[in-house]
Amino acid sequence: MSDTQRAQEVVGISGVSIASEDVDATREAWCRFAGIEHSPALVVGGVAVGVGPTVGGPEGLAAVTLAATDVSETLTLIGRRGLPVDGGVVDVAGTSWRVAGTTGQVDLDPHGGIEGVDHVVVSSTDPDRAAALYGARLGLELRLDRTMPEHRMRGLFFRAGDSVVEVVTRLDGEGDGGEGGADRLSGIAWRTPDVAAVRERLLSAEVDVSEVRPGRKQGTLVATVRDPDLRVPTLIVGPA
Repeated sequence: MSDTQRAQEVVGISGVSIASEDVDATREAWCRFAGIEHSPALVVGGVAVGVGPTVGGPEGLAAVTLAATDVSETLTLIGRRGLPVDGGVVDVAGTSWRVAGTTGQVDLDPHGGIEGVDHVVVSSTDPDRAAALYGARLGLELRLDRTMPEHRMRGLFFRAGDSVVEVVTRLDGEGDGGEGGADRLSGIAWRTPDVAAVRERLLSAEVDVSEVRPGRKQGTLVATVRDPDLRVPTLIVGPA
């Protein structure tokens, strides 16, 4: 890798932003998920979680922050590739991606059993457009293009450091709103070394969690966290 490529490298997902109509309830829900007391600086597995009001938009995952080794170089290159850049925020087919530096990143706190973001899910109507925008323009490496007829979906998997951006398109078009529509940030999967232990901790905090089941990726286990106050479809993922 050249020095220029290294300077523009995305090394991970360092933050997520959640929009909620009840900010206090959502912050409390994320504190429960992280296994921490209420804190003004909410960090889950080394990832900063910002919670703010909807400001006229929908509730849910509003933005993802990518950590880059050189923010200025990365944003300049992204802009030259044709993506709209406003300050440190990049618009990709209607989704918001912030770019931040690695200096000052929060150290991993293993309390609560969460070790970071395994992957974020993006719902898209156009996989070919997604391959071009998230890959060639945003600069993430496309590692896998997989059609899963048993789930009626096609997934594009882009590497973002030690995390993955999973862009999903429904093969039947259900819920997509038609080809050419905007993409949507639609879920977060959190990495843990012990899915069962995190599940038990959440159940003890009176959070509804599904049974542990095999993940779509071979050798993994997953469980769905059913806390509506999180405002984001949430999964925990770990080794089998």
